[in-house]
Amino acid sequence: MGEPKSELEVKRAAVEKKNTIVALVALAVWLGLSFLGEALFIDQNERLDAGAIFVIGGGPILLISALHLLFSRILSRGLVIRSILGIILIGTGLGELTDLSKSVIWGSVGAGVLAVVVVAIVWRVLRRSSA
Repeated sequence: MGEPKSELEVKRAAVEKKNTIVALVALAVWLGLSFLGEALFIDQNERLDAGAIFVIGGGPILLISALHLLFSRILSRGLVIRSILGIILIGTGLGELTDLSKSVIWGSVGAGVLAVVVVAIVWRVLRRSSA
């Protein structure tokens, strides 16, 4: 069997679980709003589809969730996964909603932001382990 968890580990697990639930609820509400927006405004703008709206809004939701975990000092796979998925969703949504012939390359912007996030997380982990 596993070793008993300390009180701090139990509190961190509870915070991460609440964070996950809040993020999933926020994503579900945003999905509903995306479908509502498509139903109301589809005739006015053909670029507004529920998928693109959901993707462009889902990215910041995941990044805010990841930032909450980071500021709560919970360094886990969930933090990394949310950061990466958030950046990918933002880049995909911007590429979907904008015209790529405008000389805007969202792939390189997303890769640059991802590199900054990864460096920040690694720096935070190394700084924490040396202290």
